[in-house]
Amino acid sequence: MKASELKNKGIKFILGDKEYELKFNMNTFCELEEVYGDLNKAFDDLQNMKVKAIRALIFAAVKVVDETATLKDVGEKLGINDLERLGIAINEALSTAMPEAEENMGE
Repeated sequence: MKASELKNKGIKFILGDKEYELKFNMNTFCELEEVYGDLNKAFDDLQNMKVKAIRALIFAAVKVVDETATLKDVGEKLGINDLERLGIAINEALSTAMPEAEENMGE
């Protein structure tokens, strides 16, 4: 999956005592690319539930709202249970954000 194939769907999540929304938009992509270096690699790693990619995507969503956020701050607030929950939610959001044409390619 490529970043350009995603529709702008969002998921809400709580980190610390604040609620955020992860949207698949240009702001989030720019922050994710800044951290990860390669958006396509980031999305491949997200689909494979890699911890680094989950943390990077959550950081990107937080950074869009809070310019003072750091990757380490976000990592410290994430627990194992958060990673599992967010990983599943991110995978679901990625699945629903893909265009229908992409889903029908296997037919």
